[in-house]
Amino acid sequence: MIETSQLQTLVAVAKSKSFSKAAEELNVTQSAISQSVKNLEMKLEVKLFKRAGKKVVLTTEGEKLFNLADDFLHHLDDTLDEIRHDKESMTGKIRFGTLTGIGKSWLAPELLEVASAYPELSLHMTFGFQEDLVTDFLNYRLDILVLPEHALPTQGDRLFLSEEKATLVFPKNANFKLTEKITLEELAAWPTVLFENNDPLYMNFCRKKFGRVPKKINSKFTVNSHGNMLHAVELGIGLAIVPNHVLIRSFYRDKVKNLGPSFEVTNEKFFLVCHKGATDLQRIQFVLERLRASKNPLNMSL
Repeated sequence: MIETSQLQTLVAVAKSKSFSKAAEELNVTQSAISQSVKNLEMKLEVKLFKRAGKKVVLTTEGEKLFNLADDFLHHLDDTLDEIRHDKESMTGKIRFGTLTGIGKSWLAPELLEVASAYPELSLHMTFGFQEDLVTDFLNYRLDILVLPEHALPTQGDRLFLSEEKATLVFPKNANFKLTEKITLEELAAWPTVLFENNDPLYMNFCRKKFGRVPKKINSKFTVNSHGNMLHAVELGIGLAIVPNHVLIRSFYRDKVKNLGPSFEVTNEKFFLVCHKGATDLQRIQFVLERLRASKNPLNMSL
């Protein structure tokens, strides 16, 4: 049977690429580190490390075990930390994951207030791509996710948060004379800035506003960043469809035009996701209720 101490040794050596540095980190002798690795290799009947100059690096087999061990030890530490803290107290750690836009415009400011009010609560936020966030959640490296419905993991408890609104924006220059009477064909003919080919936000806007999508779009610039899209609109490159919460917090908010609430549409439903049973902890339950009750910018009108 592999011992937890052997996995700790493996992880320490792999990260430091040195038996001596791992010994210092774990406060044991270098010979103890060497013996632990040797015993683990004998149990598994494979080599876990190889020499690379003055460093030691993982073999292919060692890399596989390291990934498993690192996840396991993180999960173990978090579980022990959770056990140590009273379920009825506002102490301990909560790790959040969400997309960069909603993270900057709402989650971070909201959690700053929570951190200020509860000094014994440790809050950690990760903003990134939805695929990476879901992987971290499934591996118990995140406690709470805030994601659109289509990106939700198959595991965990879901709580509806709100619907995201999106709007049409276009340059202020005189060449772009858009009115509320615009047709789908006219919209598609204007130079357009897209998030990606067949931009789902643009397509959803067309379905909600006109009941169908255009056969062809006059695509002038494509970039997977709403901030850069707004910059392109401000420069007069084309019109675009962007989330309201991005526009509300953007430097370009007053540098582009929009057609007001009549040209806003609801886009995706957003949910809070936590691990099953996590709401037994007061800190988790409190934060979930706080986030659901807060005035988030996802469904705000301009």
